[in-house]
Amino acid sequence: MLLGLAIILISGFVGSFSNTHFDGVIDVHPGLGAPLWFFLAEGVISWVCMAVPLFFFGLIVSRSSFRMIDVLGTQALARWPYLIAAIVTLPDANRRVVVYLMSKFAQTAPVAAISSIDVLIFGFAMIVTILMTIWMVALMYRAYAVSCNIKGAMAVATFIVGLIAAEAISKLALFLLVRAFFVSP
Repeated sequence: MLLGLAIILISGFVGSFSNTHFDGVIDVHPGLGAPLWFFLAEGVISWVCMAVPLFFFGLIVSRSSFRMIDVLGTQALARWPYLIAAIVTLPDANRRVVVYLMSKFAQTAPVAAISSIDVLIFGFAMIVTILMTIWMVALMYRAYAVSCNIKGAMAVATFIVGLIAAEAISKLALFLLVRAFFVSP
């Protein structure tokens, strides 16, 4: 579990250099700058929001005993592909393309000029990030099935419900965190 937690924190740390937010159980987004603690908190919140529902689904569905520490540990380790996502979003080309796209979306004059190399780097980063997200979800499912000793349709169904619930819970938790620390009363 400690290795997985370290990877989550390192991913948040690396993501902070490019303002890459892991702001949900399966979300990776470029965003605004924030204090380092916020990038770290996003990963921890997302991890816990995934592990807790899966633990409870495991208690309901599994016919064997298992430990919460096993669910927490395997879910933490399953998040390691996001370290790769954090690394591929580091080049400044990604930020320039995001700023350019946002200015186009807002129908304002582009703030940053982008080159074809910027677009290629951004495209590569997005493809890698999508692949890492898919890989992470596959690892999360496998971690759930192994740590709770369940398989088959019930494992798939409870994992999907748990993933959807965890995504909603993580979004709510992060919204409340932003509201508490970044929005003045």
